[in-house]
Amino acid sequence: MRALVSAFVLVATLSLVPRALAEDAPLEAEKSSQADESPAEERAAQFVGVTGPEAESVPGGTLLLAAYAIVWVLLFLYLVRMRRLQSQTAEELERLGAEIRAAEGR
Repeated sequence: MRALVSAFVLVATLSLVPRALAEDAPLEAEKSSQADESPAEERAAQFVGVTGPEAESVPGGTLLLAAYAIVWVLLFLYLVRMRRLQSQTAEELERLGAEIRAAEGR
């Protein structure tokens, strides 16, 4: 069970890392271009228009649904685990009861 959850977390992390690195790449290029500017250019108060997407790249609704799906899957796995443990405990109690009845019958 732990291995399954660990594998799920690892896959989710590895799928998000390339996106995060891709988003950080333009920042590094921008920093290097700013290093070449003179101090006067750095202090200049000019309007610089925003470039890039004007909307969110990942809608909030999608993230909310993904979070709920993850919570429901984890809850389901937890309940399956608890049912398995409960059945093992019931079997163990049945076995111990049979041993006690057998020991009393001697």
